[in-house]
Amino acid sequence: MTLPPLVLPPALNYIAVFLTLDCNLNCSYCINDPDQTGDRRALFHEPRTALPPEDWVRGLARIPFSADLPITLQGGEPMLYWGSKGLGEILAGLPHYFDLLTNLALKPEKFARILNGQQAKLQRDAPYPSIRVSYHPEEMERTWHGRGFEELVDRCAALADFGFRVSPIKAESDVGIYMVAHPDNVVTPRMVAAYQGRVPFETKEFLGVANNQLFGTYLYPFSTDLIARNIYPRTLECECRTSELLLDPLGFVWRCHFYLYEAWKTKRPQEEFAALQRLDYLYQDNIDKLFPDTRLKPVGHILDPNFTMDALREFRPCSYYGRCIGCDTKVKNNRFQSLYDQNIPHTSVEIRNIQMPQELLSHPDFLPHQRAYIKK
Repeated sequence: MTLPPLVLPPALNYIAVFLTLDCNLNCSYCINDPDQTGDRRALFHEPRTALPPEDWVRGLARIPFSADLPITLQGGEPMLYWGSKGLGEILAGLPHYFDLLTNLALKPEKFARILNGQQAKLQRDAPYPSIRVSYHPEEMERTWHGRGFEELVDRCAALADFGFRVSPIKAESDVGIYMVAHPDNVVTPRMVAAYQGRVPFETKEFLGVANNQLFGTYLYPFSTDLIARNIYPRTLECECRTSELLLDPLGFVWRCHFYLYEAWKTKRPQEEFAALQRLDYLYQDNIDKLFPDTRLKPVGHILDPNFTMDALREFRPCSYYGRCIGCDTKVKNNRFQSLYDQNIPHTSVEIRNIQMPQELLSHPDFLPHQRAYIKK
C-alpha cells in the first residue's frame, strides 16, 4: 500500500533514522545512554527486531526529496543493520540524499559491496562530509592494538578506491573523522601526523556532565544537569516539542532523543511492535491499547497512514525535564544558519512552561534571560 506523503514544516531541521541500536563497540561514554552508566552493552546488547529494508523504503518514501535536507542514517552502528546487508537496499529504493554517522565497523571493500553501487546517494554538495566517522579512542585503540586512529584514517582514505571523494578539505570530501571533545579525549601529535593531508578531522563539543562539571551551552536552565549534578532531587514538569523527525529501529517516531533512548532501555517498543504489525501499523488509532500505562510512548509510526508531521508541532507535557539529552537542548546553528547569520539560537526541542521551584531561581547558574521559559 502506498502511504500518503508527509508535508514537512519549513522549520524541520533534521531527519534521523536509527537503523539499529546495536554497536560493535562498548564505550564507557555513549550518547545513547541518557544516564551515562558506562555499560552500553548491558542496555542495548540483545539482538533486536528491526524494520526490514523494504518497509524503510515504503516509510521513507513519504518524505519529499530535498537537496539540502538529507536523511541521516545512524545508530548504534548503522553498518550492522540487517546483518550488515541493509544499507544498499534502502539507498537503492529511494531518490533521497543520505548522511551516514558511523564508526566504519566494516572494512571499506565490504562497505562498498553492501552499497550495491549507491555511492551517489551519500554524495552531495555540502560544507561538511556526508559520511561522518566517529573516533572512539578507548575502544578503537583496544580493538586495533594501539593503532586505532591510524586504522580509521586508512579506512577513510581507502574509500577513494570505491567512488568516494576523499580530501583533507572537508567541503571537498565525502568522508571525515570526528571525535567528541570529552575531557578524557586528547588530540595527540600522533593523531595529527596520521590525518594531516589525508582526511578531515575535527573535535565535536562534548555535551553533558563530567567530574560534576557541565559542558556545553544550553538555552534552558538545568535541562541536562539538574539530576546529573544533584542540583535538585527530581525532574520537573514542562511542555515541549521538537524540530526534528526521529525514527527508531522499528519505525516509531519520538519527541526527543531522551524518550527514544529511555524507552528502548525499557524494551517496551520492541514488545509492542508485533501487536502493531497485527494492527496494520495503525498506531494513532491504537496508541492507548499499545502503551496504556507509560509516559514514554511514541508520538507516531512512519508506516501509519494517519501519521502526519502535525504530531510533532504539538506542545506536549513532559515530566522528565532535567534529564534532557545535550544535543536536544544545546544552543546551536540550524540548517538555515540561524545563529551565525541571524544571531537566533536554535535548539532541537522547544521548551516552555517549566515548573521550576523558587529556590532554583536563585541558583548561581540560573541566568536572568532564562525566566522566559519558566511557568508564571
